[in-house]
Amino acid sequence: MKYGTLETPNLILRKARRDDVDAIWKNVWCDDEISKWMIWQTTRTREEAEARIERTIKYQSENYAYFVCLKSTDEPIGFAGIVEINDGIFEESGICIAQKCQSRGYAKEVVRALESLIFNELGGIKFIYTCFNNNVRSKKVCQALGFEYFDNVKKTREWDGYEYTLDMYFKDKNMYENNK
Repeated sequence: MKYGTLETPNLILRKARRDDVDAIWKNVWCDDEISKWMIWQTTRTREEAEARIERTIKYQSENYAYFVCLKSTDEPIGFAGIVEINDGIFEESGICIAQKCQSRGYAKEVVRALESLIFNELGGIKFIYTCFNNNVRSKKVCQALGFEYFDNVKKTREWDGYEYTLDMYFKDKNMYENNK
């Protein structure tokens, strides 16, 4: 298991469990407002959620991917992860916080935890943060944490054909050290 748990002041980033299915489905996976900013399709039924939790458990066991849980209750309120796309260069593989928990600084805590993992534990040299061009909240998070814009790319979401622009930001090891 790759880095089983990360901790922030208010959150635990941990691997998914089967008993998380109802909370993550209700808090994130069935929310159309959240899925419009993601590349995945909304999960409509509990049966779909059960199949998805199995895929998630397998994926998380092999990757730096986590459920974001409230430290006070262990309730899954989102997910986050990173992938190494080149030697020492990591990209976030999705960061999501349930609507009911947004605007509390949790996304910043998650990104800081991922930065620490990348730069302090994995010897990373660069962290790439991406977001839909029109996702103002996500942009504000990375900009507030000192990420710099460097490019964008046009993409098409596979499941519905939605065309979007993905903005790309980065932070290198020096920027991280200077922003601690």
